[in-house]
Amino acid sequence: MLGAIALSLFCFAAFAQSPGDLEQKARQLEQQMQGTTDMNKLMDAYREAIQLMDEAGGKIGGTTGTQAMPIQPAATPEKEMERRREIINGQFRQAKSMMGSLPAGAEKPQIPEAFPLEGYIVVNGGEKEFFSNEVKTDLLYTIKESFVGNLVVLNTYDSTRGQFDREKGYRIESLSTKINVSGMMGKKCVRRSSYVPSSCTGWARFSRYEISKGERYPGFQSGVVSAESTENGQITITANAPTVTFLGDDGKTNLGMGCFNATWKLSRSEFEQFLTRGEMTLRKDIGRPMGPSPGCRPGSTMTLYLKVSKEPEECKDMRSVELIIVSPEDKSRHVFSDEYLLSEHSNKLTLELEAKTVPERYADSVEWTIPEIEGSNRTITPASTSSTPKGRKLTVVYKGLPEDNNEFGRKTVKATLKIDSCKIEKTREVQLFYPRDEKNNPEGKYPNWYYYWKQTPAARPFGQNVRIAYECEGIPSARCACGQRGVIGQYNPYYSGHKTINICNLKTNTWDPDTFYVKLPAVKRSIPSTLSGRGFLAYTYIDTFAVDVMHEFTHFNNFHTFWPQGWKESEDRDMDDIPDRLEEGMGFRPDMKQTYWREIDLGGDEEFLTLEATYDYRIGTFDEYDWARPGKNWPK
Repeated sequence: MLGAIALSLFCFAAFAQSPGDLEQKARQLEQQMQGTTDMNKLMDAYREAIQLMDEAGGKIGGTTGTQAMPIQPAATPEKEMERRREIINGQFRQAKSMMGSLPAGAEKPQIPEAFPLEGYIVVNGGEKEFFSNEVKTDLLYTIKESFVGNLVVLNTYDSTRGQFDREKGYRIESLSTKINVSGMMGKKCVRRSSYVPSSCTGWARFSRYEISKGERYPGFQSGVVSAESTENGQITITANAPTVTFLGDDGKTNLGMGCFNATWKLSRSEFEQFLTRGEMTLRKDIGRPMGPSPGCRPGSTMTLYLKVSKEPEECKDMRSVELIIVSPEDKSRHVFSDEYLLSEHSNKLTLELEAKTVPERYADSVEWTIPEIEGSNRTITPASTSSTPKGRKLTVVYKGLPEDNNEFGRKTVKATLKIDSCKIEKTREVQLFYPRDEKNNPEGKYPNWYYYWKQTPAARPFGQNVRIAYECEGIPSARCACGQRGVIGQYNPYYSGHKTINICNLKTNTWDPDTFYVKLPAVKRSIPSTLSGRGFLAYTYIDTFAVDVMHEFTHFNNFHTFWPQGWKESEDRDMDDIPDRLEEGMGFRPDMKQTYWREIDLGGDEEFLTLEATYDYRIGTFDEYDWARPGKNWPK
């Protein structure tokens, strides 16, 4: 039987690539082992077959596009990992049953066993580069990559003691399932002024990105996370971000991702604690010191989440037991109450949890894992002191809106049923929201949308930090434009503090108080059709807030770039807020306040620049941060 084990592994490895060294080696092993009953030779062959399988796995999905196995690869990464796991574990079960036949003192064989693994990595980072003490490149992004994989445990059999050793080896193989790029915002200087000291007069905004195609499955990368046991007993875990290229709006500029990997070294005991818990989160600062060349900016981090499922053998046939989550429904939406005038109902969000089991007698034993909301007081009925309360029905109440916008959004409710050493788990996604236009946030001074959106990347135009004030804060009422309907933001260099812009009340000043709908001229000097045509771009919800911030921050940048000593009438004859000496090089007429769209008053050429700055903004860039009701994830 053991001979058959080795031979089946040879078949697996032999077709790992087009006919070549691996295939020839596998066939030689197959010929040598025909008919042998020598256990030592069989185990040597088994180890060599495992090595061949590893080598073949390293060739899987290479740039040649050849298929790795005689059996067709599965249609999805999840199914492919399951297929590989079944191959490894089929060999493990057969080999395990034959270990007793090894003579005492024989060299210890290592037999791999595979367990399902899943997780994700998150890169919160960016690139930054300086030139003459000024920012030349500035980019921020968040990249999340989910993956599935196998944790391969290398079990060493001691024939003298007739059992497996306690110490094991470990490795991880993985395939990506989803790559998401969000919060991308940045720019690169592509043209500088001729005068001294020079300043940047032309920027390429990063508005799009490309993800490198996967080696095996279209759009997915293999080898997201890997792990190996080292000779000193440590486990080295490496996470690799996908290859992403950010593209400038000028059609020529691009920038490769500089934050790309992280490595952790865990002791064997630390790694085995993870196996006991079933999940682990690792975080590492991957930023590099700031320099003249772009690189992973200081403060950039990579977070790795791993979850492994080790199911006891006796649980695999527990098919007569079912666990069903009745409530909440998957992807159900829940909002904090805005009935703040009635204290007993104010600022509350309620989740009703219910589970059923087959047989029904197990229902009261269901354990619940309920999301925490930091900053919100959680109570559970019936009351329980356990972190995983039991019961077929529970009511969970959160009181008080949290301070952090990240506490809203997608959360997971998990129901677990344990029977002896066996376990069944079911999960539901719930989505948590706040009432957009109320003021029941912890500060209570501003509308909730302003309080929470100000915390998000939508408030960091082009990756820059900026102070945002509400309505006329810091500006005399006689100078504040927020009182005019249709004005959604303002920058006044003579009253606003340094790097401060003002955002008006979007509910009262936009065209639709329910959706924050606005339209802005779609203009860009490098696209002549936008100058001759009269196109508009429409924005709603958090997109309106984002372009508002971008627009006003461009006013700030322009003023400090064009007028470091303050505006001078003698240098701006056409009163368009751009120095006359710069206008011709920028494509504007120095004798005309508004060069383009003359039949519509845009406010002048400098105002044209602020409209142009938002042209390449992608609708939906910040949807994942908008948890207002109504909002992008709960539209009207």
